[in-house]
Amino acid sequence: MRRRLSSSPKFLIAGLLAAGLLAFADIRVARAQSTFGEGAVEFLLPTGARSLGMGQAVAAIATGSDALWWNPALIARGPREVAFHFTKIVTLETDAGGAIVIPVQRVGAFALSVRYLNPGQQEASDDPTAPTGAFSTTTTMLGASFATTFSNRLAAGITYKLLRLDFHCTGNCRKPSQAPQTIALDLGTQYIATTDSLVTFGFALRNAGPKLQVNDSPQADPLPVRADLGVAYAPKLVQLPKEARVRVAADLVARVSGGYSPGYRFGAEFSWMARYHARAGYVIDGPTGSGSTFGLGLSSGKLQIDLARMLVTSGSQAGSPAYLSLRYLF
Repeated sequence: MRRRLSSSPKFLIAGLLAAGLLAFADIRVARAQSTFGEGAVEFLLPTGARSLGMGQAVAAIATGSDALWWNPALIARGPREVAFHFTKIVTLETDAGGAIVIPVQRVGAFALSVRYLNPGQQEASDDPTAPTGAFSTTTTMLGASFATTFSNRLAAGITYKLLRLDFHCTGNCRKPSQAPQTIALDLGTQYIATTDSLVTFGFALRNAGPKLQVNDSPQADPLPVRADLGVAYAPKLVQLPKEARVRVAADLVARVSGGYSPGYRFGAEFSWMARYHARAGYVIDGPTGSGSTFGLGLSSGKLQIDLARMLVTSGSQAGSPAYLSLRYLF
């Protein structure tokens, strides 16, 4: 009997996911917003207008390429797509990324992603009154993902990520002898609790990996490992026309070290004819602070356009980030 091609990838995912869950069981959780003492905090910056419009509460229901950032298991049931994501934020001159997701029947879904961050140039000087040059530090993140289903209700996924920092200088600047880089893994799972998909749970362990060393080993910083637990509910309301759909979701996000104060995310989406979408949410102690979010989406054939904005009220100098996502289903 021929061995099914799907066996090896599925058992690999199951083993890695189990290892991640066991590791999580032995650690404590801390305040999700704080990044003190952590390196590669770029891993935390959110992306994807659809997810941002719902207050980042998407650990159980992120769709398509958005899921690569929040829970890789969710691409297992997603469409085949190519996507581009753009963010406008005060602290970054450029934040742009792209992804391609390709499902393979009876095997699972494969995906590749890239993201580029550039905060712009800064003055280089030991004396602020006498600059000696200008420098910028750019960040490039590459990701490769795989997800598969184990039944009609259970899915799991993994993302392997590489983060690289590049220093660019004009004039006289101090910089590392070589470009610092690190790797990380995201492990995720999704469980559909009811046969009609009304209730869905999601769990993701993100950014697990070795410390990021910029100058030397004593200065290496641990990665910002986060554990996300989410639940989503899609009620069938008889008061609404059949063309309408409502979804609500909530996430708990924990820093994997330290004390016991997690962050929270809440979101809702109203869709009409699966074409027009309105979203709103609220983030408490998120990576870009706390505040409300809102977003709009339009699906026109194979092209999907999503916009979102976060109104930050506390906890960040990022201002009010704006997000744009363009998707093409093929």
